[in-house]
Amino acid sequence: MRTHRVFVAAALVAGLLYPSSALAAGAPDKGKAWSPKPKSEALYGSKPPSEDPETQQHFVEGHDGTQLFVESWLPEELNGNVPPKRVPTILIMSPYLSEGAEAYGGNATTPNFIQYFNARGYAVAQHHVRGTGESGGCLEQTATNQFQDGANVVAYLGKDAPWSNGRVGMYGASYDAETQISTAGFGDPEKVRYLKAIVPTASVGGQYDWNYMDGVPWFGQPAIGNGGYLAQVSLTPGQRPAPQHYPEKLECQAEVMGESANQSGDFTQYWQDREYRPRAHKVKAATLMVHGLRDFNVQDITLAGFFDRLSARTPHKGLFGVWNHAFPSSHPAVEPSWGRADWYDMVTAWFDRYLKGLDTGVERWPDVQVQASTGEWWTVREYPTTGGPLGQLALGADGTLGATNPKGETLFTEQLAPGPPEDGESVVFETPKLRKPLHVTGQPMLDVWLMSSRPDGHVGAELEVIGPDGEPLQHDGSYSEYHATYGVRSLQHIDPMPNGWFQQEAGKEIATNEPVRVTIRLLPTDLVVPKGGSLRLTVAGGVSYTKGDSLPSGSASEITILHNCERPSFLRFRMPDPSARLLNVREHDEAKLPRLASSGARVGRRDGDGLATAKVCGLRPRALPFM
Repeated sequence: MRTHRVFVAAALVAGLLYPSSALAAGAPDKGKAWSPKPKSEALYGSKPPSEDPETQQHFVEGHDGTQLFVESWLPEELNGNVPPKRVPTILIMSPYLSEGAEAYGGNATTPNFIQYFNARGYAVAQHHVRGTGESGGCLEQTATNQFQDGANVVAYLGKDAPWSNGRVGMYGASYDAETQISTAGFGDPEKVRYLKAIVPTASVGGQYDWNYMDGVPWFGQPAIGNGGYLAQVSLTPGQRPAPQHYPEKLECQAEVMGESANQSGDFTQYWQDREYRPRAHKVKAATLMVHGLRDFNVQDITLAGFFDRLSARTPHKGLFGVWNHAFPSSHPAVEPSWGRADWYDMVTAWFDRYLKGLDTGVERWPDVQVQASTGEWWTVREYPTTGGPLGQLALGADGTLGATNPKGETLFTEQLAPGPPEDGESVVFETPKLRKPLHVTGQPMLDVWLMSSRPDGHVGAELEVIGPDGEPLQHDGSYSEYHATYGVRSLQHIDPMPNGWFQQEAGKEIATNEPVRVTIRLLPTDLVVPKGGSLRLTVAGGVSYTKGDSLPSGSASEITILHNCERPSFLRFRMPDPSARLLNVREHDEAKLPRLASSGARVGRRDGDGLATAKVCGLRPRALPFM
């Protein structure tokens, strides 16, 4: 597989990038015009904690006595406008904080978060996660103690803070998003009842997914990632060091770093304790969930088993588009010109509704807004389990993707070292040039029959869109991202996933040289193959992608893919409902337009002129669980 740009661990830890580059034309403007309608106006100033530290700086006691630092910025009088005495609070719960420093300070396309929401009558609180900044305790990477920390802080802000109206929201990306979903799902219900709305952006569904994928470690990721956290957020003094806290910050690191050295790929108790999906159905805070479909850092596998398990009784909406590890408004690395100018309007409307009780119409928003690789936005009821028409493309021994009567077999050898495969270490399958577009959405899966010469092995798959010129389509931006998705699986970890996410506690050797059916999940995506283009599938012993290299098993197994009507191998996927509505949303080149044009267009049929819906061996496309 082609080598994509790989980033060092420091980039993973540093979090979000904020550009100031000029913006070109936005994404295609098709479909029904859509704009959020917030009600809060910019009336007030911002009062930093330094002006009243006695009131606005506070230590909340954790359940184990740990001192948890919280400081708050409050709206204050400006130009004769006096804020209410009781206001809602938006909490940012993060390991990246130091005293007095404002998270999400803004850039050329996105305002300073704290000043923006203070102006609109919201308090904004920042809580230093235990083991970081001015808080005591040890950074355990979002496990049991931190769940209850979040609940205690929410209860303080909702009940005891002198400015509180009894309603708390949460906001943030990456680690600052996992604190939201874990607090909402696992926190003491009596305390998190004050948590009314969350906006998690680029969250993991569990710590396992940041370090492994379906039994396969990302090369060096657990040790480098967790080691980076220890160095950068636990051992760097803040501006007001509390010496009594520093001995606490190493107490749990033996366990964290010990588990980080585990390369088995097993879903051990350590990872079970850091898995958030089992409590997704317990989340009661209104959830606006956001993720980039090109996020190299926190891959969007998190959406499978979390977003689609949120209770129907909990208000929730989704926004999933073509950006990297960033907010929708500002993403320099992938299609920077497609940034959403309506992002803060969306967040304000969400908080206005659930923290102030204002009618902003959020209940009438599309359930999910999804952005295709072309830049188009369209609507769907759920994601990644979209429920759209099924598609299948059978793998043929001649390298065809889309065979109708496959025969034969294909052989490759798993590479020994991380990185791109050499000759003989991968096989390629490709559709013919398409006469009409093909639209692959949701979570594609490689449903493959294979034999392995050894009782262990790793298998990876990359799916990429090839343009009419025969070259892979590539997004604009600094990360050189392709129109593609990928996945990898260990052959010792092929147990079913009854809940929609990986949870196999220990590997099991497979029988050698005997046929076995394996499902390889690809990351949720939304790819459009244009007329004259093709879809290419590469199968190898691993993947080398922007996330990094997957770790080979070390067995150098010879893997045979079977192609026949008794044991056919397929790429299985969903396509959009042809009647799904296209949306015309506001990007930065349209930020000052009084209104958007509206065409009412629909997605239409995009099945590759029937290629994806054709019978194979007389069988129509079928669904796998959680597609």
